[in-house]
Amino acid sequence: MTISQPPAAPVQKVGTGAEAKAAPAATETKAAPAAAKTTPAAAEAKTPASAAKAAPTPAEAKAPPAVAKATPSPAVAKAPPAPASAPTTAKAAPAASAAPLTPLEPPKLRLRHRLMLLSFVLVVLLPGIVGMSYLFLRAADQYHSRAAFSVRSESFSGALTTLAAFTQIGQTSAPESAVLYDYIRSQELMQQVDARLDLRHIFNLHPRDVVFSLGDEATTEDMLDYWQRMVRVTLDSNTNILNLEVHAFRPEDAVAISQAVIDNSADLVNQLSAIARDDTMRAASEDLTEAQDRMRDLSGQIRAFRDQNSIIDPAQGVQGQMGVLGALQGQLASALIEKETLLPQASGQNDPRLTVVDRKIAAIRNQIAEERARVREPDGDEQSMSTVIGQYEGLLVDLEFARTAYTAAMAAMEQARAEARRQSRYVAVHINPTLAQESLYPRRWILSGLLFLGLFAGWAVMALAYYNMRDRG
Repeated sequence: MTISQPPAAPVQKVGTGAEAKAAPAATETKAAPAAAKTTPAAAEAKTPASAAKAAPTPAEAKAPPAVAKATPSPAVAKAPPAPASAPTTAKAAPAASAAPLTPLEPPKLRLRHRLMLLSFVLVVLLPGIVGMSYLFLRAADQYHSRAAFSVRSESFSGALTTLAAFTQIGQTSAPESAVLYDYIRSQELMQQVDARLDLRHIFNLHPRDVVFSLGDEATTEDMLDYWQRMVRVTLDSNTNILNLEVHAFRPEDAVAISQAVIDNSADLVNQLSAIARDDTMRAASEDLTEAQDRMRDLSGQIRAFRDQNSIIDPAQGVQGQMGVLGALQGQLASALIEKETLLPQASGQNDPRLTVVDRKIAAIRNQIAEERARVREPDGDEQSMSTVIGQYEGLLVDLEFARTAYTAAMAAMEQARAEARRQSRYVAVHINPTLAQESLYPRRWILSGLLFLGLFAGWAVMALAYYNMRDRG
């Protein structure tokens, strides 16, 4: 009796495409009772608007037989529809009605993509692999030797201008360090070391390594470039210390080249020191000779002056004349006193005693006038005493300067001789050439990475240029 009730009548009236699509799903999910029970509720919950939106397609129009097969069983009909599950089914209905997505085809490589990939292989991978293979398979091991040295000087200085015996000896860094920096990188030192050690043989021990070897037919310029690459020197401007690093294919060769560089540098410093000493001695000797000649010339002029004026020392002659004048002034004063004493006793102006005193006073005054005139004015061909004294004093001043210059030149000469005996510039080696136990060069991994990086950068530039021209064209 229960089966005769029409609970499934609404399902037959609403024959929409959505129900036709939902029917196969309900048939396939027979193992899920909960989904089967909610099918009538979902059909009743649909509104006319949703039914109108889900218009049946020709394929869906053939679905009513499936709906008829999906008639709920009596057990299903007895169960009342669950109101809570109705909205869930209503929301799932539009998803079930969506059309299936068409799978996308994989992108196809065009010709320019294949060419770009081929260029990457030819420009980056293949040369990089070739270069890396050369570094690890054919490049010969290189050993290094390091040394550090500086130029020191032991200088002598003293207050020889005052002929004192106090001296100071100090250690200072010589400026020859900058000279040695250029000398070590020069062709002259390379040729000297080559004559001593045969660098062409040392740098061509591995002829298979054509990249890092010198080569049998290398010119002098090529050899100089190779020398500057294998012998590296740096100069610390603050301490004037030279750091030397020599590379060779055998550790003993690197040590020998380092020692040869140090020895030749020491020889150069000794030559420069000898040249400096010779220049100092020559300059001091020339100054001394000039001072001696000047003093001799002034001495001759003074001697000729004395012969010409018949006087040894004009100053002393003047002092004698001044003495004569002083004596005359004393006699004149005595005569005047005597006259004053006789005046009260004289009988008149014709007194013989007064006449004698007056004559004496007049004679003294005439002699005083002559002596003064002899000092101020020349007497015949002779010069005045003031002129003679002025010339003589000028010669004395020049002679005094000449003597001072001669004394200074003598002091400078003695100082130069002392420095020549005591001064010694030398190369001070504080790190002797080291003997390598392991090869660290060439740095294969670093060079390989730089090679790949450079090739990739070049390829990237060419690719960007190509696409830029393609877009503009």
